[in-house]
Amino acid sequence: MAYATPSESVDSELRCSICLGTFVCPSTLSCGHSFCLQCLDATWETASSFSCPQCRATFPVRPQLRRNVALVNLVEQLRVGDGMAAVVMCDICGDGHTPAVKTCLRCEMSYCFSHFRPHVENPRLRDHAVVDPTASLDERRCCNHKRELEFYCTVDRSLVCSSCTIAGEHKGHDVTMLKDEHETRKTRVGEETRAVEEKRKEAEESVKRMEAARKEAQESVAGIRGRITGKFARLKKALDEDEREVLQRVAVKERELLSRIDEDIARHKQEIGELQAAAARLSNLQHERDSLAFLQGHLEETRRYRSSMPHD
Repeated sequence: MAYATPSESVDSELRCSICLGTFVCPSTLSCGHSFCLQCLDATWETASSFSCPQCRATFPVRPQLRRNVALVNLVEQLRVGDGMAAVVMCDICGDGHTPAVKTCLRCEMSYCFSHFRPHVENPRLRDHAVVDPTASLDERRCCNHKRELEFYCTVDRSLVCSSCTIAGEHKGHDVTMLKDEHETRKTRVGEETRAVEEKRKEAEESVKRMEAARKEAQESVAGIRGRITGKFARLKKALDEDEREVLQRVAVKERELLSRIDEDIARHKQEIGELQAAAARLSNLQHERDSLAFLQGHLEETRRYRSSMPHD
């Protein structure tokens, strides 16, 4: 089936080491390595022993290959997420460049608008199951029997083909047609959708309540912060006033104390000057030879000294 090649930026972990392409219907061996199921089948088709193509781990019997659904989903998500989804081309058009509009699951071919018209106009083709264009028809086939997945096994909760129900591992299990299971699950999905929607609404209401509580808490804290700021501003103002008043009293005391000290210093300096003058006169008096002059001078100094002494 013709389709555009995906971008080569696909993660190397999602490439088959046999074909070197992106996984198609990947299957994982017990050793942990994964390959395209078709690649493993082709590798082991004529082999006398069975081993992992990558690590060479051997298996006593041929492993039962099953599709790794997780890897299938991962590859598909990567293609969609990276914008690498394959463009399916019409299998009839010879140019290989005409996009398909539908894929017929019965014919296993994709058609452009013109080549799809017979499926609409021909009564024998109208009952064919058609889907939107897809290049992944292998994902719609049973990995074990290569037949179309037509049934749902209610025991194993898996999609199976008719061969699985007749001779495969799902033999004897309760199965339903995909269409019937689809209708059953549509009702369930509707109920689940309503339940999810209800939970979403409840979550939104919870968010609204929490946002309202958050806003209320912010407003409450803002009010408390304002009151605290105002209270400390008043306290600071009162403390500043007390500080100025105390400093003013200290300044007055300082001036009074310094004034008294300055007066004492001036008095002592005056006394020092007078004592220096007296010392000079007494020194000169020691050299006086005239007894009368000596006694007159000494009596005068004695009088001066007594008059300078503080009186009781």
